[in-house]
Amino acid sequence: MKHTPQDLSLLSPQAMKRWSVFSSGNYPYVCARVRAKRAFLLPIDTYRKLLLMDTYQITRFLGESHYKKEIAELGGTVKGFQLIDLALNKNIAEVYQQILGYSDGDLTTMLCAYLQREDVWNIKTILRGKSYHAKPEEIMKAIRSAGRYPENYWQTIVQKSKTVQEAIDLLKGNDFYPIVAAFKDDWETHPDLCENKLEHAYYRFLLNSVHSRSEANRLFLDFIQEEIDLVNIKTLLMTKYESVEPTTIASMMLSAGKIPEKTIQHLITTPDFTRFLEELSMLPEYQSIRDSLGTIEQTKSLNHLIRALEKHHLTRATKKSYLHPLSILPILDYFIRKRIEVENLRILARAKEKGLPEQTIKELLVIP
Repeated sequence: MKHTPQDLSLLSPQAMKRWSVFSSGNYPYVCARVRAKRAFLLPIDTYRKLLLMDTYQITRFLGESHYKKEIAELGGTVKGFQLIDLALNKNIAEVYQQILGYSDGDLTTMLCAYLQREDVWNIKTILRGKSYHAKPEEIMKAIRSAGRYPENYWQTIVQKSKTVQEAIDLLKGNDFYPIVAAFKDDWETHPDLCENKLEHAYYRFLLNSVHSRSEANRLFLDFIQEEIDLVNIKTLLMTKYESVEPTTIASMMLSAGKIPEKTIQHLITTPDFTRFLEELSMLPEYQSIRDSLGTIEQTKSLNHLIRALEKHHLTRATKKSYLHPLSILPILDYFIRKRIEVENLRILARAKEKGLPEQTIKELLVIP
């Protein structure tokens, strides 16, 4: 019997875990559909052209691309950056759900678990919005209904709550509610640490949703472990740059990555930021960022280095997807590339609306 994403959304993490042991997946079919979708991703040259356009021109360009449907549907109600932002969110949600609809068996289980990052994003967005007293319509513009829960679920929470505490109460029944409820009283004073707890919960759920009893599952676990390393390194960069206390940094580190815990602990306790960067660049996974280290002193920003890390992660994922063309890896590689494309377009549109210089915008983009 074929299970749709809606069927799987009713399963608890424990049920998903048991079910995944005995099921498989239609990898060749889904990989073929993903290859077709990947052909529509924007090439590098397109970003160079978009950098020369204003917001209106970018909107017109997107209206003639694979975002045509969303631009046309929303164009009568909103304009400018808001139109682009909403169209991008709607498009990526639809694309992700289409791919889930193509998939079957264990493949669907793993993809559903992976895409719950979108639910975590929405929880963070709502709680941030409520803490800043943002209007419901403003919060909804940032919601991405690409995970387990549909748009009307998030809309109900946004519209029926006025405070962070009320929003958290309305999340009762959500997979992440126990985590959110636990930091309910701490959100106002330590939002960053609370969001970090959500990240921990997401990756625990993700790793517990699959057994390494098949090659496909082992490849998935390997991919997630590398992603955990990327998240940890970015967290280390930002916290060490801001001279956060080592004990606080340690509490923010995700477990189960490939980088040994001893190495992570050494990076946490390295007292000097310059020395920390040298130690980081010595890791085999991150030697490729050496050329970007000098940009921190020049720009007084970590943006360029963060983008270099993300590009490095993308390159590694793509190489592995070529080595395993009929596995989950080409699908995950496409998810990353699609997400990066959407973020690049959002950054471009917002930066153009704010009148930022071309070079500044370019440094914010992750161009494969």
